[in-house]
Amino acid sequence: MKNSVLKRFCELEKKGGAFPLLPASFLWIGIGVCILSILTMTIVALQAGDHVLFFKELCMHFILVGLFIMTLAKDKNEDERIKRLRYRAFAFAFVLGTFTLLMMRIVVVTINSIKDELPQQWEYNQSFFFIISSYLFYYLMYFQIFKKQL
Repeated sequence: MKNSVLKRFCELEKKGGAFPLLPASFLWIGIGVCILSILTMTIVALQAGDHVLFFKELCMHFILVGLFIMTLAKDKNEDERIKRLRYRAFAFAFVLGTFTLLMMRIVVVTINSIKDELPQQWEYNQSFFFIISSYLFYYLMYFQIFKKQL
């Protein structure tokens, strides 16, 4: 089954087709998933117990899912200009996200060396969430900015 899906995707790419997007109504589904995840994470953070860390990580992943759904949702007036803006926004998000990621580590090491502290290590889950969420936020931000400039 994977082979047939991959084969169809490759055939679509050879024909010059774009990645299939979700319908425009999925934007609101993504927003709803993000809001519910943030509210759930806030409620869980106010409670004590061993389950708090699990639900915090689960909510963080659902926030990423909501942002990803918003990223893949079509615009109401999807045309060639919007597709070009979408690709341009992806490029800007990648460059800005990579720059932020690289510079943030340098700033953390510099500040720690000024304070004469040992360098801090990031936890894997927090750094993963930061990287992916910043890329998705940057994309959504640039896509809206570029659309307003039309």
